[in-house]
Amino acid sequence: MYKIFLLFLLSSLCLFAATPKLFKPIGDPIYKEIPAVISLSKMHYFKNDKKMLNNFIQDAKATKKLGFTYDKKRKQKTLTKQEQKDYLDKLRDLKKQLKTIYSRVRVALSEIIKKRYVKTFYALKRTRIDILHLDPKSASKIRKFEYQLTRKKRLAKQKKAAQLKADKLAYYKFLRSDKNLNGKWKGKSNDDTKMAASFNKSTLYLTYKNPKDTLVFKGSYKITKNTFDFFIEHRKRTKSDISHIKKVVFGRVYTILELSENKLVLKHKDEIISLKPQTKK
Repeated sequence: MYKIFLLFLLSSLCLFAATPKLFKPIGDPIYKEIPAVISLSKMHYFKNDKKMLNNFIQDAKATKKLGFTYDKKRKQKTLTKQEQKDYLDKLRDLKKQLKTIYSRVRVALSEIIKKRYVKTFYALKRTRIDILHLDPKSASKIRKFEYQLTRKKRLAKQKKAAQLKADKLAYYKFLRSDKNLNGKWKGKSNDDTKMAASFNKSTLYLTYKNPKDTLVFKGSYKITKNTFDFFIEHRKRTKSDISHIKKVVFGRVYTILELSENKLVLKHKDEIISLKPQTKK
């Protein structure tokens, strides 16, 4: 069934593509343009030219049909000289009509490019009408305009990529800034110890709270690409409502496992601290 359908399709295409043999060198370039002119007639830009375009389409189809009839008569040796002359005259008239259409297309191409009607430009190009590549000036205009459009798209793409990169970098910096971190964060460590962090510009209070005691570290911090560096200056331990404050000098380098507007996860050796914002300044 598939093979029968394929053969039918191929035979239909061959019939559609066939052209009369009578005055073939003159007729072929004309008949070849019928699909292109049909496409032109469907374009809104050529609405005022529709009558001219439709006249060519109708005349060309009728003349083509007549050409096949004359091919049969010629084969049967019944074709008269007058019929040949009439057919040739019709082809010459179609050639004149096509010349007028070509002239209109050349003018339209210039107008479309000048007014930068991009969609209309590509629609015109898709018609594949011969004058667009046979006429050197038209072909040159198309190449130049396409180059401009391609360059414009390329520049727009580069600009968009640069903007995305800048936005990504700005957001990356924001996450590591006072604007994002300042305020109070709460959470716990991986051993279920309750945790709290209070950020105030470059100062950090990091609190560990369990049933027995509360331990608070105070110091400054700095964030690099992948690490959170905590420089501890004071340690306060509270047990049974008695507090002991001790001045210390040591640092902890935490690996940043996650950092967003809503979560901060830090790792130091076997300790993992997970925090979420409670209040932000």
